[in-house]
Amino acid sequence: MFTETQILEHLNREHRSGFHDMVWFRDGGSLSYLIRSGDQRYFLKIIRPQMLETAIQSIGIHLYLRRHQFPVPAIIPGRTGSPYSIAETAQGRYLFVVYEYLEGAEPDIHQHAESIGSLTGVFHALMQGYSGPLTERGKDFFLDRYLGILKKKNYPEPKWQAYANYGNELWARVKHLPYGYCHGDLNRGNLLQTASGDIYLLDLDTSCRSFPLYDIALVCNCTDYFRFEEKDYAETRDILERFLSGYTQHREISARMRAAIFDLIALMHYQLQATIIEIYGLDCVDERFVDDQLEWLQKWQKASRG
Repeated sequence: MFTETQILEHLNREHRSGFHDMVWFRDGGSLSYLIRSGDQRYFLKIIRPQMLETAIQSIGIHLYLRRHQFPVPAIIPGRTGSPYSIAETAQGRYLFVVYEYLEGAEPDIHQHAESIGSLTGVFHALMQGYSGPLTERGKDFFLDRYLGILKKKNYPEPKWQAYANYGNELWARVKHLPYGYCHGDLNRGNLLQTASGDIYLLDLDTSCRSFPLYDIALVCNCTDYFRFEEKDYAETRDILERFLSGYTQHREISARMRAAIFDLIALMHYQLQATIIEIYGLDCVDERFVDDQLEWLQKWQKASRG
């Protein structure tokens, strides 16, 4: 990947700010760092080649939202005025984006479900007016990628068939849902609440044209990704109702659409598993891990039917 020296050298070629210090923050698909120029802190994201296309599209979305005074952090342009820079490597092209640093923390959905719902409703309504390019995400992205990966891993056929049967059942129920702008990764870690109570939206680099309801599914999901508990299903249902009381002030949601949100939470497991394996390689998860995810889905299926 990159050493700290290589990252700072790249930044200082592309920016006038004189960056001199950096601290690793997280690897959430993209690499994130806190960086300094003098006493000023900034936030750096380095997006991997697998996500380059949607990440570049997301910059246009970010600037669109800023123009409409929607709460997203400011992007710090480089020497040429570009909102991003690219580093060419043997592994591919990496996208560098520098943002203003905002002090804050992930908002508590239990305290702020209605406010987060209202913010998301405003966000989706505003994005109806966005005319820039968006990558389309459909059945291949949400379901078929993962089934294909399991074939490559020689996952046992009876268990593969169980994944396929439930996945196709889920897709049959969601495939006719409204399409439109979708953030694509609207988990609560991509929201930030400042000390003043303002909530900001982060990480637009998975933006796509897909199901807007998928954003609602992710942000309201109160389940543990690795361990299913019935109480988490009930908690998700309760948070969703409170979230929608804010969301529906700006966007309408039918009864059929409400029900489909639970199917989209299940499809998230197919989608996220595929994305993780595409980034980190076929051997990053073993058969036991894949079995545990199948068990999670089977328990979810039972809870949703009850």
